Amino acid sequence: MSGGLIFAIIMAVVFVGLGLADQRKMWWRFRARWYRNPEANEPSDAAFRGLRMLFFLGAAMVLFAGCQIQDAQNDMDRIEQEMDSRYGS
Repeated sequence: MSGGLIFAIIMAVVFVGLGLADQRKMWWRFRARWYRNPEANEPSDAAFRGLRMLFFLGAAMVLFAGCQIQDAQNDMDRIEQEMDSRYGS
């Protein structure tokens, strides 16, 4: 297992964790203090759902990229073994 795939799995777990977290609580904890009247600036439920979907989509994209990295690494290892066996190294 290559480092790229391990990194992708870790990042996907982080994104899924953020997607499963309560988006409203995260907004109140990290963003509400930026506004003078946070109740008036709180995002809608649709915005929170969209953000949650973006986290899950990001996790899927990171996992796909990690699988592509692993596939490329496997191809490179296979080519290297063929070259070694063909030329006697």
